[in-house]
Amino acid sequence: MLIRKLFKAEMAHATVGAYTTRCHHVHGHSYRFELFLRADHPNPAQMVSDFKAVKDSGIADLFDSFDHAVVLWDKDQRADIIARINPDRHILVPFNPTAEMLAKACFEICRSILETAPKVSGEVDARMARMIVHETDSGFAQFDDTDAGLDKFGPVRFRDWVISDGIRKAWRSSAWYDALVR
Repeated sequence: MLIRKLFKAEMAHATVGAYTTRCHHVHGHSYRFELFLRADHPNPAQMVSDFKAVKDSGIADLFDSFDHAVVLWDKDQRADIIARINPDRHILVPFNPTAEMLAKACFEICRSILETAPKVSGEVDARMARMIVHETDSGFAQFDDTDAGLDKFGPVRFRDWVISDGIRKAWRSSAWYDALVR
């Protein structure tokens, strides 16, 4: 059985080296993040997982981190300047923040959150199946469990992310983050 949970964020980024030169500059999109979970066995309420349990695992805080934030590659020469311009809501990542790499990163982080979070709704074997990141209404990138383990797109190294204090203060709990960066 497969379930989907949708998260949204208004986010800015820059894609260094993109074919379209206007994408080299900081610009924004209305992102949609589709998280898909799969289970072979239901929880006691005959669900893959309760949608609220998915949000409360820390996943909602992860996606809220992107909302009204600027996400930049830490190798982008402008990263430090832009982080100072937007001190409360920025994330510096060790990869070019394309839709493809964001899909991979979100898949891997959500998979880790689900593996380490308490099973509050009695999930038996709920696991990440797919992540779709819609950068625009007409374009998205998908990373799924068949792509996991393929590192041709490079690592996302969550431990190396620089997440501004303003974003961290908005989290309901940092337990999910602490579990992932240990």
